[in-house]
Amino acid sequence: MKTGITKIVILFVFLLSLLISIPLTGASYSFEGIPLTPDAQGTFRGEVYIDGGHGLTFPPYSQNFNVPDGTVRWARLYVGVWGGTENYEGWLRPEFNGQKLEQLPLAGVNDESKNVYCAGHGVYWVSYDVSNVTKNGENIVNILTSKGEPGNKLDGRVYGAVLAVGCENEKAPEVSYQLLSGNVNLHGKGWSGTLANSSDRVSVNFNCGQALTSKDAANLSVVYLTGSKGLPDYLEFNGKTLGTSPRNLSEKYGEKVRDIADETSNDASGNEGSPSRYFDIESFDVFDYLQDNNSATFVRGIDLNGDGDIDDKEGEDYLHPVLAALVLSSKDKASVLPDLYPEMNISEEELVDGMPAKISFTINNPGEIYDQNCTISFKVDGSEVSTFPVHMEASGVYSSSFSWSAIKGKHLLELSLNPENSIQESDKKNNVCALNVSVRSKPELSVSLGDPVKIEAQKEVASSSIVFLSFLSILGFRRKKPYLLLLLAVLIILALSGCIEESHVAEKTAYSIPVKIINNGEASARNFDVNISLDGKSATVLNIPEIAGQKTIVNDIRVETVGGEHTLRAKVDEHNHIVESDEDNNEFEASCNFA
Repeated sequence: MKTGITKIVILFVFLLSLLISIPLTGASYSFEGIPLTPDAQGTFRGEVYIDGGHGLTFPPYSQNFNVPDGTVRWARLYVGVWGGTENYEGWLRPEFNGQKLEQLPLAGVNDESKNVYCAGHGVYWVSYDVSNVTKNGENIVNILTSKGEPGNKLDGRVYGAVLAVGCENEKAPEVSYQLLSGNVNLHGKGWSGTLANSSDRVSVNFNCGQALTSKDAANLSVVYLTGSKGLPDYLEFNGKTLGTSPRNLSEKYGEKVRDIADETSNDASGNEGSPSRYFDIESFDVFDYLQDNNSATFVRGIDLNGDGDIDDKEGEDYLHPVLAALVLSSKDKASVLPDLYPEMNISEEELVDGMPAKISFTINNPGEIYDQNCTISFKVDGSEVSTFPVHMEASGVYSSSFSWSAIKGKHLLELSLNPENSIQESDKKNNVCALNVSVRSKPELSVSLGDPVKIEAQKEVASSSIVFLSFLSILGFRRKKPYLLLLLAVLIILALSGCIEESHVAEKTAYSIPVKIINNGEASARNFDVNISLDGKSATVLNIPEIAGQKTIVNDIRVETVGGEHTLRAKVDEHNHIVESDEDNNEFEASCNFA
């Protein structure tokens, strides 16, 4: 009856609160996208090969590549996949030169795979290291996705496959290069026009060429996903607009308009190109625009009519730059040395007293290829904490992480590469990177409840269904129905007169109770619950997304009960998801008079 319904409602609210309070795991998904960062870099005699893709197609998707002569020092295979939405899940499995590569989950908003970048409404860019299976001459990839699998919702069509290879050849010119990969979502207000913001441009910087004494050629390669023919977009290199004006747009907008991502690959410089639906790979000669520091800017559209907005005819709705590579070449035969330098990064959230802090680091080498062991030294405030070896990649990029048990206070963290000077380098002044960090004390949560304040009174009377049943019973008597109706009528009359306990007239009052939550620590506490009970029974569960250090928040809850003395109890972080400096002050209990 009423008590049973109340229990069901409370249980439902409790279970819903638990679902909401499940902490989110770290993932590679971001609607705005993942920045383009180095995947390969260096300087050697040879050639950097980048090619592939023929547009959005149902799997199985096949692509051939023709790798030039030389020793393959590194190779990356990239695959673009359309998910349908960011909420659908599935998988990707390529086969490269007859060898099955790892089947990777495509989990959208729940993605955790290191080399899977999901952005926007389910646009995937996935990378594989295929250095050991790439060969000179013809290479072939066959790609399967979960499309067609029973229960699969992932769209699973493949945008395209791209192969990038570093081929060393002593007979070739010297090349210095940097290849960047990621998945940036440039977008307007969205297909439905409801997005709160737009993302119109993104720039990337290149760090290559310093090892060359002269430069004779420069080539910029880019790859896009989701571009549409007839919607303008632009590519700039050091502020200069690249490409040619397409005839179908120049007649309307003039010669300054561009459509780089036009679903035709290798046509942006005026060549005929080849059709490639929702996929574009382009290459540009940028030698005349070179500077000491070089950058490229992807632009989804420009306000051509001067009304202050980039409308749906002046720019792409969605455009995903996923790869950019600058390759410089020189005929100079001067020898080049490696140039290794470290970079270090740590999230502020990790810097909590007594907690293991994850420190991510990358070793870069834009100089001559070095693929042997080197030593890393980690210091805190000038004192060496640890040293460890790493095996440098021939690709010129090595990324990893290690843990440090953080100690409260301000510290200088230093990461040194090649401290014993065993590696001959062109520049040893950049072998140390440093970070000034501040480690905060743990969160310190406490909770209290204020006095209940009456909101309204409601009188619970017999329901209309009972009255209706009473009417039917009386009607049954008049029609000489069976004696069961007579018994039903008696029970209903007893209920209306207050003789049945669960159906008696009861007066309950709604009360508002303030819940005060304090964090006396310095670090934020995220995603925890506050459980509130009334007379030993759960009343509600509050989920707190975050409370910053040294902050107080107050939330009001609503309970309904009869007047009189009741026991209120509140417990913050009952399941100890938050590591605190004091776990013994998380509970509050008081006897309150509900007037």
